[in-house]
Amino acid sequence: MNPESDHSPLKPYFRWLVLAIMSLICFSQYFIYDSITPLGTLIKAPAAQGGLGFSGSQYGLLFSAYAVANVFLLMLLLAGVLVDKLGLKKSGILYGFLCFLGAVLTALGAMDGLPRLLGPAYEWLRTAFLPEWSPELKVMLLGRAVYGVGAEAILVVNNKVLARWFKGKELAFAYGMNLTIMRLGTFLALNIQAPVATRWGLRNALWFAAALMLLGFSTFFFYLWLERRARGRMGAPMPETGIAASGQPEEKFRLKEVFTFSPSFWFISLLCVTFYSAVFPFQAYAPDILVQKFHYSEILAGTIASALIFGTMIFTPIFGWLVDRHGKRATLMMLGSLLLIPSHLLIGFTFVPPVIPIFIVGIALSLVPAALWAAIPMMVPEKRLGTAFGVVGYIQNVGLMIFPYIAGRISDAHTTQKIIDGQSVAVVDYRSTMLMFALLGAVGFIFAVLLKRADARRSEGQSIESVMKS
Repeated sequence: MNPESDHSPLKPYFRWLVLAIMSLICFSQYFIYDSITPLGTLIKAPAAQGGLGFSGSQYGLLFSAYAVANVFLLMLLLAGVLVDKLGLKKSGILYGFLCFLGAVLTALGAMDGLPRLLGPAYEWLRTAFLPEWSPELKVMLLGRAVYGVGAEAILVVNNKVLARWFKGKELAFAYGMNLTIMRLGTFLALNIQAPVATRWGLRNALWFAAALMLLGFSTFFFYLWLERRARGRMGAPMPETGIAASGQPEEKFRLKEVFTFSPSFWFISLLCVTFYSAVFPFQAYAPDILVQKFHYSEILAGTIASALIFGTMIFTPIFGWLVDRHGKRATLMMLGSLLLIPSHLLIGFTFVPPVIPIFIVGIALSLVPAALWAAIPMMVPEKRLGTAFGVVGYIQNVGLMIFPYIAGRISDAHTTQKIIDGQSVAVVDYRSTMLMFALLGAVGFIFAVLLKRADARRSEGQSIESVMKS
């Protein structure tokens, strides 16, 4: 039967299949982001030990580069607009390919044979700009920047797809399940990459990540097939036609219109940047913190650090289900931000078993996103959702660009060389870094309080504390 002529009602499981496929794409994207996290100690090791010899701040730059183009070239804001303008099909293919290309460039930058591969361009890269940075670092930074453009934009595509299929129908729970599958990518990266690098080397671990991203990108075409199968059938969302519900063409987008969004939207945006800046950069350094302070092996450190993600995988769908039925989104954001403060201080200044505060950070990372992302469709018209997600993502990327590098500079300032077993070893004191993360959690809590106060002035039907009605 031609799908175009099939008007039978969709089976109840169909939208959950859409959710699963979109989650697999973002699963791969999350894996790539943290594919270098458990390799931090090895990346900073000398070349004679199989590493790349990067400093702490240069390692931090690998995470900062993820957000550079999104911030300085406004690529994420542009992505939000393009998702609204180009539609989900074209924008999904474009940004999924950029994720894969960025992963390939990152792996290429770490290759032993990079001088031979680049030829004369290798020497040009060495001397043309920033000579204190190696060509390997520059190529890897380019890869991380390209990947960052695709990764943040594919999340905009993902968020808009879920909003179309689940708005008024367990949206927070859908976002929770989506985040659980995506964070499985981080969980596996933290547990797989160090053993892969131990057995086959750092370079092959990065190529393994690139291959996984290619597999994730390919699943987007299955989503497009599902969309085509659902077209015109009962239970499917309205197609993206550029026509408003009234039958009139939608008005043209003007960037200045984002400044007409409500104060609650902007408080959510500011909460987003401070909260995620207290979590993701910490996650990037967590394995090395465990190696340095608690003297774990690289493999064990990655496993313990993954307790953060294990917590989110358990609690995010639960909190999403609670939000759908009871609301209280701003309250959950306050609680999640508050949990970060003692967790970071315990890791930095005590010898409490680190798995406990790391797991609590995971609970916080379940509370806030389950409430935050599901609140945005309640504040913004559907035709502006891509732009709204792009604006929030842009502001979030400012923090993801700045704070990993700051964390690296702080760690470099508190690094000393010690002779251990006849070898000079860099020893890092991460207490000041953890204090910075705790302060970011405190600022996020303040924005959550301001959000709750601003939301209290909205009517019951518009309040993000209320239960969303279909």
